[in-house]
Amino acid sequence: MTVGEVIRNGLIAAFVAALIGGAARVIGLDGPHAIAVGCGVLALVLFLLSQRSVVPSADLAPADIDPPSGGRRDVEQLAWSMIELRTHVRGIVLTRVRAIAADRLARHGLDPRRPEDAAAIEALLGSAAWGTLRPDRDRPVTPRALDGALRALERLPPPEPLGPARALNPDRTTRAD
Repeated sequence: MTVGEVIRNGLIAAFVAALIGGAARVIGLDGPHAIAVGCGVLALVLFLLSQRSVVPSADLAPADIDPPSGGRRDVEQLAWSMIELRTHVRGIVLTRVRAIAADRLARHGLDPRRPEDAAAIEALLGSAAWGTLRPDRDRPVTPRALDGALRALERLPPPEPLGPARALNPDRTTRAD
């Protein structure tokens, strides 16, 4: 509150207290009791005027800033939103992890949606990880199973180059010799 607001609130409270105290005297209260009613009203009005309103003023509103972006913020949001009821992983997290897995497996020429690639994916990731990442899975996934699937995705070997790139010496640079 600014000094001007304090003075204004004090004057309003004094005016209302004097008005109510005078009305109490006119109605028939003796002087000391009318003054006591006026003091009580003064205290009540000062209290009510000193309280903040329900709607904050514009200068107290927080500045509109963009939330921080970047990998750390994304990981933090994902970590807080992963577990549901402490027993299984939320569906939105599984959708994101399955999209990452599909991208990584596509580099190896595999698609988790194709049934004919299921055996190759299971051989590459392991049966437990493939059981977690399989798109037709209906059972809830536990955090431990998701951790195992993520570890299996991290351990994927780099894809082999296709075509004439296999014949190149891996120590060769891109510069002309």
